[in-house]
Amino acid sequence: MVKQQYTEEFKQEAVRHALESQENISKVADNLGLKYKTLYRWVKQGMEKPKEKVLDYKAGYRQLELENSELCRKLKKAEAERELLKKAAAYFASQKG
Repeated sequence: MVKQQYTEEFKQEAVRHALESQENISKVADNLGLKYKTLYRWVKQGMEKPKEKVLDYKAGYRQLELENSELCRKLKKAEAERELLKKAAAYFASQKG
């Protein structure tokens, strides 16, 4: 019997799917072509692992603030363009008649 080798990326994706899915682990394992015990072990190992990344919440918050301000600026520009187009459409509609 040949032991199947899975990439770390596949394992992480399988664990993520198992944790986010509404189905039980055995169904997820069947869908992925895995044995139940294999997926269960990966999930258990993933939950026991200390988090490798330390999240920098302040940097993430600053990034979101910058993105939000950029999106607000783009929204204001799009709204101004829409109003100009509405006025132009009304003007040209009145010129036809």
